[in-house]
Amino acid sequence: AMLRRNLTLDHCLENFTRVERLDEDNKWYCAKCKDHVRAEKTMKLWRLPNILVIQLKRFEFRNALRRDKMETFIDFPLEGLDMNRFCASSSSAGMSQQDFEDLDIPKQRNFVDNDIPATYDLFGVVNHYGRMGFGHYNAYAR
Repeated sequence: AMLRRNLTLDHCLENFTRVERLDEDNKWYCAKCKDHVRAEKTMKLWRLPNILVIQLKRFEFRNALRRDKMETFIDFPLEGLDMNRFCASSSSAGMSQQDFEDLDIPKQRNFVDNDIPATYDLFGVVNHYGRMGFGHYNAYAR
């Protein structure tokens, strides 16, 4: 876990997309080796929208009755948020024709469109003030 007082949106996205090894209780069934294995998983974006909305998790589960609000400041760019490195592509993800067939995805249905720019400028921000269950929201927009 990251224990920084100030984070950037880039740090949050890097953490969200980092490779994670599944534990013993979450094994994945491998059709090739016919066994449950501790596979690695990662999150990648396949397709980006014209308008990107990012919602950050701000409440941390403690128990059934308690969730604490995380007050960590997240810095973000006003212009030029480049999402390219968080996107999957058949070349960067190492996807071969066989990989698509194994996943039962025909090559022509590859959801990656490398011709669409993945750079965004900030349009608005919504902040929550208060605790879970009550508080106020302030919106700022261009």
